[in-house]
Amino acid sequence: MKISREVKIGFVVILILAIAVWGYNWLKGNNILVKSTNYYAVYTNVGGLSTSSPVLVNGFQVGSVTSIELMKDRPDLVLVTFKITNKNFKFPRDSEAKLASPSLLGGKVIEIVIGDSTDGKSLVYAQPGDTLFTRYEMDLQQQVGAIVAPLKLKVESILSSIDSILVPIQTILNDETARKLADGIGRIPTIIGNLQRITYKVDTLISSEKNKFSRIFSNVESISANLKNNNDKISSILDNVEEITDSLAKSNFKKAIANATSILQKVDNIVTKIDNGEGTLGALINDDKLYLQIDSAAKNLNFLVDDIGQNPERYLHFSLIHINRKPKK
Repeated sequence: MKISREVKIGFVVILILAIAVWGYNWLKGNNILVKSTNYYAVYTNVGGLSTSSPVLVNGFQVGSVTSIELMKDRPDLVLVTFKITNKNFKFPRDSEAKLASPSLLGGKVIEIVIGDSTDGKSLVYAQPGDTLFTRYEMDLQQQVGAIVAPLKLKVESILSSIDSILVPIQTILNDETARKLADGIGRIPTIIGNLQRITYKVDTLISSEKNKFSRIFSNVESISANLKNNNDKISSILDNVEEITDSLAKSNFKKAIANATSILQKVDNIVTKIDNGEGTLGALINDDKLYLQIDSAAKNLNFLVDDIGQNPERYLHFSLIHINRKPKK
């Protein structure tokens, strides 16, 4: 059977159109010759993601993004449709579609983070047409920004602190202060020279008095040795002192002191009264007239005793011995 030219041309055109449709969809990541299942994910920002971007699991591609569009009822959200072309790949229902950046060039991919949802016995897998939970992975720029932002704050804080320190320093270090500081720095060599001379003198003094220092140290060592050798005696003396202290503590020393104080107080009162001329003894000590009277009476008494001894007949007229004797004048 002979095929006409028109049929051949039509067949070629149909084949070309089929190849064109397949190529167009393949370039968009949709291979119409491969059976696939569609899933959905909703993001707030899909910067860097495009149709035909790969869908990965642990770095292995299992599908691709088929469409990206704004949601009709929520224009602030982006609905992403992706298909899984690997017929052997199934994932639990609580798996997440993570928007990640696999390279430094800024492109985005969708990574399936496998979940573990179960019904108590076995895993519950996602069904075609389900909408997955989503999460975001920071790209390089965001990571650098997250690192640099705290550093920026710290640098600004440090610069502010440095500025607050430099302002008072600039106020203090005026021309006069700078001149005085320069003069002080200029005197440093002189101060160092003085220190060197003082060090030399001290060294010379130590060298010249080395023998005396040696004797002093020897004496100190000898004293320490004596103390060490007489440690038992010192301990005995301290024990004796402790015994004396205990004896004093046990005796009624406080009462004796109180009695002595009371006696001294009474003696002081008596002496005070004597000094004030109170009583006979006080009058005798402080009044010269009483002394003179006593002295005169003593003299008269002495004269009377002598007179009685020499002229008893003046006082004893009844004597029978010298009855006719006249008393002497």
